[in-house]
Amino acid sequence: MTTTPTLFVANGVHTMNGPDDPAANSVLVEDGRITAVGSVDELRKRTDATIFDFGGGIITPGLTDSHSHPTLGATSSAVGLDFTTAMTLAEAQERLAAYAPTVPNDAWVMAWGLNPTIYEGAPLTFAPFASIIGDRPAVLRFADGHSLLASPAVMKAAGITHPMTFASSSALIPGYPDGTLTGLVLEFEATQIINAAIPTRTFEEKAASIADVLRQMAATGLTGAHVMTMDYEDPALLAAVEKTSNLGIKLRLHPVAEQSRGTDTTYLKELIGQHGRRWSITGVKLFLDGSIDGGTAWLQEPDVNGQSDHSAWNDLDAYKTVMRDLISSSISTVAHAIGDQGVLTHAHVVSQILAELGDDGTGKHGSHSIEHLEMLDDEAVREVASSPLDVSMMPLHCTRFLLADHTDSWSLKLGDPRQRYAFRIKSLLNAGATVAIGSDWPVAPFDPRMTIADGMLRRPFEHPSIAPVVPSEALTAYELLQGYTSSCAHARGEASTSGKLLPGYTADLTVFGADPLGMSAETIGTVPILGTVVDGELVYSSSK
Repeated sequence: MTTTPTLFVANGVHTMNGPDDPAANSVLVEDGRITAVGSVDELRKRTDATIFDFGGGIITPGLTDSHSHPTLGATSSAVGLDFTTAMTLAEAQERLAAYAPTVPNDAWVMAWGLNPTIYEGAPLTFAPFASIIGDRPAVLRFADGHSLLASPAVMKAAGITHPMTFASSSALIPGYPDGTLTGLVLEFEATQIINAAIPTRTFEEKAASIADVLRQMAATGLTGAHVMTMDYEDPALLAAVEKTSNLGIKLRLHPVAEQSRGTDTTYLKELIGQHGRRWSITGVKLFLDGSIDGGTAWLQEPDVNGQSDHSAWNDLDAYKTVMRDLISSSISTVAHAIGDQGVLTHAHVVSQILAELGDDGTGKHGSHSIEHLEMLDDEAVREVASSPLDVSMMPLHCTRFLLADHTDSWSLKLGDPRQRYAFRIKSLLNAGATVAIGSDWPVAPFDPRMTIADGMLRRPFEHPSIAPVVPSEALTAYELLQGYTSSCAHARGEASTSGKLLPGYTADLTVFGADPLGMSAETIGTVPILGTVVDGELVYSSSK
């Protein structure tokens, strides 16, 4: 945090405080707070501040990812071979065949980011990779973060010898008709068994990986991220990172309410408020369903395979009790709800609880949002927009995993007409919802420039030959920038202190190499980031 005045100067400033903002090209900062926004000639007269001049750049409020998993990704789920850009099963096989020999024989082969669409509608099994791996232990994680493929050696190491189901009806280890294992491990209760068998990395290795990921995030213009899972080792890891660095960006952590603990929320309340310099535990996450690709989302009507027809919580009364306890304690919540029934159920639960508490809309009972909302028809859009909940969505989940001709895994599972109700971000905005924008890294890349570009095009920005997915839901650059700044701050209960460049607000700034509101989507995807400022401190500079 700066203790002496600092003047950040560029070609222009977008305060995100509305279209009638006066012209400005500099931001004055002291003690980590913005003290003035205006012209450099005016502000230079008011102080003997240190000046950082970014030339032709454009200063915006610091970009904050509304939904990310940097600690989980850095320590476990984004370790090994990156499959995220493999577009076919053959390409994934080729990459694994090239990578596996580079891994020592006594180590496990790890990979992540596998796109289920490459199976072209066939069952998700380990079989396509079996001849490459042989008798070695290998874990290949799917991009949705809810499922993985495990080799027979891994199943043996984990003590899994037959198909299994769990207390959460969305968690299972499926088998073939003859009872042998397919290698697919689905949802968290099941994947935790595999994760427990994986050789552990040292504390120091994990801390170093977290520091590296946060540095990479800062270089893309991110000044913060809301972290949507929390291992109980994370506070100690982040404290260790802060001993040797400034942590790079701000992290707001959300531990998960565990269904296995029933209605007890004591352990969650004890975590809220723990913090370091740039990390804090600020809310609680709940999983109301799983994923459409995995057949574990909660839809109003089952998918084409008769799946995705129930909640991840097998006791919805307990879910409601937990939500009521958290909200009445003014603890902020976020709920993972991908399917329309999950989304609507959560909206109804929160609306009822807030009404019972006499909430006046000022946030005295915390901030509350729904995450993902991948499939909504018109009526569901209206219901969500009229509820007291904010929304957090991930444009890259649409552009990187769906196809315009509906031959992707997600669309095939839903069928017509539901495949046309994909990621209705524009419709929610038009209906009056506040929509924060996130990445869900490592499910999708964390670079906000990519998200903004794809969100404008509804396709991968670097592939003009690929048709857009439901192009009527495309957003403007301003709407997407709002999603990373003012709307994100609103959704996370920080609208009075962040998300805009105003006196008294935290001095978190992102400096683009050119005006993101005045260029093509393709250009935004690769525009340089000149600087990233957190609490008035320059944590990344392209000139260094």
